[in-house]
Amino acid sequence: MKNLCSNLGARATGLISVAVFAALTGGSGSAADAVKPTALRLAYSAITVNQAIPWISVEAGHFKKHGLDVEVVHASSILAMQALLAGEVAVAQSVTDACVSANLSGADTLFIGAILDKPLYSFIVNSKIKTPQDLKGKRVGVTRFGSTPDALARSTLKMWGLDPAADVTMIQLNEMGLLVQGLVNGVIDAAPISLPSNIRAKNLGFTELLDLTKLNKTYITGTVVTRKRFIDGQRDTAKRFMRGFLEGMKTYVENEEFSVKVIQKWTRAKNRDEVKEAYAQQARHMLRVPRTNLDGVRSILEGMEKLPGARGADPRRFVDSSLLDELEKEGFLKGLYKN
Repeated sequence: MKNLCSNLGARATGLISVAVFAALTGGSGSAADAVKPTALRLAYSAITVNQAIPWISVEAGHFKKHGLDVEVVHASSILAMQALLAGEVAVAQSVTDACVSANLSGADTLFIGAILDKPLYSFIVNSKIKTPQDLKGKRVGVTRFGSTPDALARSTLKMWGLDPAADVTMIQLNEMGLLVQGLVNGVIDAAPISLPSNIRAKNLGFTELLDLTKLNKTYITGTVVTRKRFIDGQRDTAKRFMRGFLEGMKTYVENEEFSVKVIQKWTRAKNRDEVKEAYAQQARHMLRVPRTNLDGVRSILEGMEKLPGARGADPRRFVDSSLLDELEKEGFLKGLYKN
């Protein structure tokens, strides 16, 4: 794992070449040189369970199977989007709101998948807060402004009749794990926290004021974002990436032991029981085919109504399902799962 913050502007180096295909020269009977796999960089935006599919696909060798040498790097959602727009990465994981806002600003960013159509988050508060109205004057933590936790915090506060700009102080703490630490240290009073960190927070004695999976609203998370120029210009690579990603989803739902080990490794979570609980919760809610729910895109647009072009924008503008459509026609999706 690498941190993209120190790598922006640098070219991908040190990728391990893996021989995945062999060819025979015509009529000679001798083996040709093995074809080098295609290098591809992916940025993931948070150390949470809904980022796990690329980790699993790398660890299980699914990407290599399809001729890809995928380098997975970590960055904040803002840096991940900047890297995507700069061509430093081909795919960005869970830069959900940033994908929509960049597209509204004229970029060619698109969703090619989303593993969830509801947020597996808890709105966690300290024990002194008993009702939403108790949040007035308090500090609400998010990872970064413009991130999914930020969007969820603001929409939830508005649902409770609170003004995020006037009734609370919004504080950035950069990482999901730091939101829990912020609660422990008294830096913040509340935060929307995702799996497995929300389980950790509850085990530490903090209160779940709202289970955000129970919101009567579709909200896409665990999204896969790329650019139209990548889909059009490197379609074969994009399609092979999607095959490897889909096989990672299959491994997630069918191999709990392996998946829990991978999640523990990449999140550096010490408590295996918390990771297992987080894994199980996501497994129950995870889509088997990651089609981007258009109602989920509408939910994002509603939160961005002040941005030029957001009001009345067609959700289909932000989604490209053509890769999944082709894989479905080819029978890949049908053959993926036993049931």
